[in-house]
Parts: sequence; structure tokens; C-alpha cells
Amino acid sequence: MTVDYDLIIVGGAAVGRYAAARANQLGARVALIEPPSPSSSLVLSLLTQVNQALRQQACLQQWGYQLDGTAKWNWSQTLQWAETLAETQAISIAAPHSLMQLTAAGVEVMRAEGAFCRQPQLGFMVGKRLLRGRNYLLAPRVEATIPPIEGLAAIQVATLNSDFRSNFWPTLPRQVLILGSDPRGIELAQVLNRLGTQVTLIVSSEQLLPQEDPEAAFLVQAILEAEGVTVLTQIQVSQVRAIDDQIWVQVGNRAITTEAMVLATKPHLRLACLNLEAAGVKWQPEGIRVNRKLQTTTSRIYACGESLGGYVSAALDQHEADVALHNALFLPTQSVDYSRIPWTLFTDPTLVRIGLTESQARKLYGNDVLVAQQPVQFLTTAQLSNDSNGFLKLIASHKGEILGAHAIAPQAQEWIGILALAMQQRLPLKALAQLPQPSPTFAELIQQTAAQLQQQRRREWQRELLETWFNFRRAR
Repeated sequence: MTVDYDLIIVGGAAVGRYAAARANQLGARVALIEPPSPSSSLVLSLLTQVNQALRQQACLQQWGYQLDGTAKWNWSQTLQWAETLAETQAISIAAPHSLMQLTAAGVEVMRAEGAFCRQPQLGFMVGKRLLRGRNYLLAPRVEATIPPIEGLAAIQVATLNSDFRSNFWPTLPRQVLILGSDPRGIELAQVLNRLGTQVTLIVSSEQLLPQEDPEAAFLVQAILEAEGVTVLTQIQVSQVRAIDDQIWVQVGNRAITTEAMVLATKPHLRLACLNLEAAGVKWQPEGIRVNRKLQTTTSRIYACGESLGGYVSAALDQHEADVALHNALFLPTQSVDYSRIPWTLFTDPTLVRIGLTESQARKLYGNDVLVAQQPVQFLTTAQLSNDSNGFLKLIASHKGEILGAHAIAPQAQEWIGILALAMQQRLPLKALAQLPQPSPTFAELIQQTAAQLQQQRRREWQRELLETWFNFRRAR
């Protein structure tokens, strides 16, 4: 079969550009088809950086640096910076995975809409041009779906992928209601609240982040509420109306008025324009159906990233892209493994997770589970910065295999990679317990918690030895 490309990537999400760059580095001939307006979450990413800057400002004040009282946030400048950055990443050859950089490296980039076809073989039609590839990778963008709430479709609402430019939020709203369980809504709630906006966060689940470690999830909620965010759980929005310049929201048996509204609902796919049915690919609005090799129901078409559903995470997306690229280009095939990929919630303090939760580990391993937990507050660096909220929990087997880790701590996104590497390389718990960390840093939690687990293992070994000894004595 004669083909034009080793891999054709149908993009739109950021992971599509990542995949194009990686495949090109591997020597494959690659085409990247992107819609004219690809998805961007740069504003949300920038706001998470703002959140960290606000924390640093608070530290400066407690260390004796006095502000003159005139500091204020320039919302329009924030939006302008994000817009400039987006344009730079699109056209600058110096920007990572920019279209210009990809083109210069040899990737054929097409900014256009397209669709699959069979004439009579599988191909992808862009305008009047038919592209044929040995394999294909789907990395489309996702969009928030408007829930079936009375009156909501008639209201102008933002989503987590909105650019919030001057034609949407020309000034920072005084009140914002965030609806939905997407974790990025939690990040947005905290930073908007710290910028002076009154924030209400509504989720239908019993708690925030129900899939995460309960202690960590409850601590995130407690921190938000202590800072002034109103968190409403186990409640449904039944009606929304616009009244003058306000949005009226019926929440359970109470009414809330707000100036602006953000949908943090589960992303849905809108892929009808790709004509996936003609290619034999089965999909639903919740995600594209794939196997462990990330093949769709058509073996030559792979998928990765947000289009598979679940959490939005750059680390997860890139892991999926790496597996899909390997399977599309090389042999033998690989399977996706999420158990050793870190996930991060960019709140302050940061929530990170890798591997199994404690409850998941006990279901799988029964009594062969050891758990140790160390609080942040006893670290020297925590006392210096007055960042005392948080902890690290490590989960391991009696043999010393690291099963999972969960932390809510300042700068946790910077040192979770140590635990990820240890799990990916299957290093024993003893290696972490003996790994010196720079001091004073929050990474010291790793060595301290691992050492605590090692002590538990030694006690278990001693107990079993004594039990064997006394059983022997009694049997004589």
C-alpha cells in the first residue's frame, strides 16, 4: 500500500503538536491537520501562575516587606499577556511545538478542517486534497457542553477553555459562579477569590475530587472555604435566568445571583465533522473508544489526550501520545499504564497524586499494605514561609514496593517527579528512605515519609520473627 505519510495527526488539542514533534524526531514523515482555531487554556495556565505569585507576595509581607497599599490587579493586562503568549506560541520558531517550529523541522502543517473518507481506501480529505497515511492519530480539542438546565442556553457563560478576552470579561467580575466537577474549576475558584472576586463553586458529588484520597480532597475544600470560597456539594442547579446585569441561579431550594458564570462541566466531543463513521471509529460525546494500545475500533487509527475522557492533564496526554506513537510506528506494541503517571491540581498548596489511593491498595492487596503520613508543618521551610497546610502519604507493600503517593503541599508539582521516577523504575522503598534531599525544602517530606514506612516494615519483620519463635517454643 502506497501512502503519503507514516502518520497523519488530526489535531486541535495541545497534545497533537506534541505528538507531531515527537514523531518527527523519530524520523517519521508526519502531517498535522489543525482547525483554524485550536483549543487553548493559556489564560487558565497563566492564572495558576498568578496564584503562586500571590502566595509569594503574602510571604514577603510576613518577612517584613511592606506594600504601600496601592497594589491592584490589572485584569486587562493579564488577558493581553495571555493573548500575546498564545500568538507567540503559534508563530515563533523559538516557542516549543509552535507551528513554525514544526514546519521548520519537516512536519507538514495544515490549518484547515478535514474529514475521513474511503475512496476506496482509508484517507483524510482536506479541501480537495486526499491524504493517505499508514496510520492516523486523533488528538482533537474538546468543548464544554451546556447542561440541560432551564434557561442556561440563553445565558452568556464562560468555559474553562474560554480566552476571557475583552469582549467577554472586560473587567474582573465582582461575583462568579463556577458550575461543574472539572478539577480545573477548583483552580480557577481559588485564584479568582484571591483576586477579590466573590466565588461560589457548585458540584453535584458528595465532595470535591471524589476520585482522590479523601483526606487530601477534604483539605482542599477546607482551604478554599477558609479563604472565602463558597463550596456547595450534592446539589443541582435547576434554572438560570438573566435579570438586568445579573444572572439568577436556582440552586436546590435557594437562589443565587452572580455577575458571571463559568461552566466546569465534563468536556464533550463534537466530532461529527470528522466523519469518523466512514472510518469505522466508534465514539460518544464522552470519549473515543480505545483499547489498551490506544487503537480505536479501526486498528490503523489511534487516539490520545482529552478526547478519551477523564481528567485533563498534560502528563497523562503526553504518556498516551508516546504509547500511541510507538504502536503506530514500531513493533512490538506497548500498552498504556496510568498507574505511574503523576496528576497535579494547581491549587495553593498543590495537590499531587500517583498510583493507588489507600482504599484502592487495600482492595487489591488486602493486609499487605503499609501506609505512612507526614505533615508539612514540621519542615523548616514550611515554618520559614508559614506554609503549614498539607501532608505526604506514601503507600507500599510489605516487600517495599511503592504502590502510591498523595500529597497536598507547597511546590509539590516540582518534586512529585522523584516519586514518579521511583515507581516507573520500580525502585524499592529503601532507596527513597536513603535518598538525601536538599534542605530546607519541601522535598524532604519524601525521605522522611519513606523512612517512616521502612521503620514499619522492620517492626513487621521483627513481629513475625518473634511469632515464629514462640510458636516453635510452644510446639516442643
